[in-house]
Amino acid sequence: FGRLLGAIARRSRPLIFFMDDLQWADEVSLELVRSFVLDTLLTPLLVLGCYRDNEVAEGHPVKVLLGKLAVSRARVSTLRTGNMDEATVKALVSDALHMSPRLVGSLSRIVYRKTNGNGLFVVQFLKSLRDEGLLTFSLLSRQWEWDVDGITSRDMADDV
Repeated sequence: FGRLLGAIARRSRPLIFFMDDLQWADEVSLELVRSFVLDTLLTPLLVLGCYRDNEVAEGHPVKVLLGKLAVSRARVSTLRTGNMDEATVKALVSDALHMSPRLVGSLSRIVYRKTNGNGLFVVQFLKSLRDEGLLTFSLLSRQWEWDVDGITSRDMADDV
């Protein structure tokens, strides 16, 4: 697999290798990631790995991998993301619905309160509102409409 990546990744065509949910990866997969990061022949390769830090305690295979990479002096950067603030949720809702931010204020406030700004929860919550008919596109007005009372009274699952 490393040779395949080496054949594809060129300085003129760098390659990004992305693995999500590393907290669930097995040790063999994490060893593969380590070999990619440390392989000096794969310099046009950017390895990105994401994991939920609240699911990765000391001794977890991901922490072990990060420790090995630190000892090897591999170039590793960490980017921690958090929940969005209310203004960012409003911008996301506005963009998703192709509506002016001033028009989505009532919806975005509820979405923020229900999701605490968790990006995944925001997207999933909006999809569930659409699926349940609480967020609908009106052909008459040619814009999205929502049931504020129905959305406000709707329960929110902890894990969407």
